[in-house]
Amino acid sequence: MQKIHVVVIGGGYGGIRAIERLSKDSHIEITLIDQKPYHYLQTEVYDFIANKVDMSEVMIDLPSLMKSFSLVDFVCDEVTFVDYNKQTLQTASSQTLTYDFLIFATGSRTYFPDFIKGLRDNAHGVKSIPTALDFKQQFERALFDRIDSQHANCAVEPFNIVIGGAGLSGVEIAAEMAAYANRFYNNGNFGCRGIDVYLIDAYKTILFGMDPFLIDSAHERLLKLGVHVWHNNRISEVRQKEIVLDNGKTLDFEFMIFTGGVCASSLSQELGLEMTPKGHLNVNEDLSIAGYPNVFAIGDIANILNKEGKPLPPTAQLAERSAEHVARTIIEKRRGKASQPFRFNNQGIMIALGGEYGAGILPGGIKVKGYLAYLVKKAISLYYTIPLRRRSAIGKYR
Repeated sequence: MQKIHVVVIGGGYGGIRAIERLSKDSHIEITLIDQKPYHYLQTEVYDFIANKVDMSEVMIDLPSLMKSFSLVDFVCDEVTFVDYNKQTLQTASSQTLTYDFLIFATGSRTYFPDFIKGLRDNAHGVKSIPTALDFKQQFERALFDRIDSQHANCAVEPFNIVIGGAGLSGVEIAAEMAAYANRFYNNGNFGCRGIDVYLIDAYKTILFGMDPFLIDSAHERLLKLGVHVWHNNRISEVRQKEIVLDNGKTLDFEFMIFTGGVCASSLSQELGLEMTPKGHLNVNEDLSIAGYPNVFAIGDIANILNKEGKPLPPTAQLAERSAEHVARTIIEKRRGKASQPFRFNNQGIMIALGGEYGAGILPGGIKVKGYLAYLVKKAISLYYTIPLRRRSAIGKYR
């Protein structure tokens, strides 16, 4: 049987899972294209900026990982143009690749809405390693400077960290930063404190729309950590070291992280395909692009709808499940079978809530919180990362 060539653009959770599944078919050759030579474990970023893990633990080398698979090539480059009729694509280094099937899996980036004046210039995102590393280094330096400059009477200026957005990412990072600050002062037995974490919530409750158990567990934990949660407050402007809320109230800050939403990666703007205002590619029920049955979008770059026609929230779990579906669809199409619609069954959710504490709902509706939830979340993370690191170690010496 003749081999087919699948090109995957993006080495995130979805792209890697698609390659894992497709590589099991010896009649499929695969090329992965990514601008970066590493797979970013974005779900672990909060541990990274809170100094619980080092940088090597939030990234996996893509060239080594791809070498561990048969019939998989890695191209570290940027896609600049796709000709869907000729089934070719161009890269920034003037390479031309042909494909039989194409998968867009380039993920998302922090969404900085233009209606919030000054937000993009004065706030951090943590959707990439460089931005997370910048924040981490600046924050640690600021902690040291405060200890180094304070006097016996603890006369130090307020040091505020502001998190804009109280969804899943905002809650997790607020909890981790508060836990980190508490641990920092306790470990050094520093008597002078002064770091405060503020979580700005646009709704009447954090984690708006999620299960009440998760909302209550997270809120209780945030308060115990000393996080200031401001409900029903929307940010109207971000100035240098100051935010302005829609009610006119202001708050000074040293660092601000914005987690108020995501938009698709910038590649989607260059593809000439139908997309949402935030750049998410519209897809058919089988996750193919309208008019191009051999082109698919998975994970955060895709506008994937549930049975009620509402967009599914972007998560690593959705990226992996959509990748598995598309890989299965391509294998079936190669065998002459029709594609099937994608159906997402949520396998539960786990939330990191600072230190060795978490909350979550497991399959079957089992609810856990505290140290047990933390262990479950770590186990899920290890279940994902250990096989990849083993593969990467194999590929390193090939």
